[in-house]
Amino acid sequence: MSAVDALAGVPDFASAQVAGEVLGTPQYGGPPLRATAARRGAVRLRCASVLKPLFAWAAGAAPADGEPAVRHSDNAATNRIWHGGPPQRILDRLADPTGVRWHPLGADPTWFGGIEVSAAEVVTAYGALARAAAGDPAAAQILGWMRAVAPDQAFGIPDTVADALGVDAAAVAVKAGWFGHVDETVLRTHVVAVVERKGETVVVAALTALPVPEPERDRYRDDVHAGRPVLDVHERLAGPLLRELFAATCRDLARLGDRRWPPPS
Repeated sequence: MSAVDALAGVPDFASAQVAGEVLGTPQYGGPPLRATAARRGAVRLRCASVLKPLFAWAAGAAPADGEPAVRHSDNAATNRIWHGGPPQRILDRLADPTGVRWHPLGADPTWFGGIEVSAAEVVTAYGALARAAAGDPAAAQILGWMRAVAPDQAFGIPDTVADALGVDAAAVAVKAGWFGHVDETVLRTHVVAVVERKGETVVVAALTALPVPEPERDRYRDDVHAGRPVLDVHERLAGPLLRELFAATCRDLARLGDRRWPPPS
C-alpha cells in the first residue's frame, strides 16, 4: 500500500498528510537526497505537541523542563519553556537553523499548540535538528530524549519504522502531538520520527485531523477538562492510519535509495 492509497480512505471534511526525506551526512549540507509527500485535505494543521522538542532546542531548555516536555509531553514544562522564550524569540531562533518560519496563532499567540504547520515543514525542521546533533550537544540530547519517549505516546511508530527500514526500534527518535480544541470538530494526531539508516538520516512526519462523532467529542472534552487521559481515543481514531502512512513512506524512501542509477543497459 502506498501513502496515496492510505489517504484514499480519509473521509471528507478530514485531513491527513505525510512527508519524508532522506538526508546525507551532517557534512553534506545540501538538499535532501530523496523526498516524498502526499496529502488529502488541509494544507496546514495546528501542531498540537509535535514541535515541543524544537521549542526546547531553540530555547536552550534545561533538562528539568526539556526532558519532561519531550519524553512525556508535559504541558507545564513546555509552557515554562515557551513563555520564558518568549514565544516569538523561540520561533525566530528556530527559523535560523531550520529555514522554516512559523508564526504564533493570531487569535492566541500564547498557545504553543496553535501554530499551523505542514508535514513537509516538520520534516525539514527535524532534519535540521538531526544534522545539528553531530556537533551540538543540546540537539543530540533532544534526540536522545525522543528515543526515550513514553511508549504509550509513540503510537507504535518506532516498531513501524523499524520493520519498514530494517533498523532497531530503540534507535528511532519520535515525538507525537494530540489534541482536539473546543472550536474544532476533529481530533488532531501527529507524529514525527528520525532515525539513522546506512549512514543516512531518515525523517518522516504524518499529520492527521479526523472527525469524531458528537457524543464522543463531548466525552472527550469532559475528559480533557477533568485531566483524564485521552490517548486511547487518538489511538483508536488515528493510530492505524498513522502507522500505514509511516510504513508506506519509509518503504518508498528505502526503494528510492536502493535503485541503481544509471539503470543497467
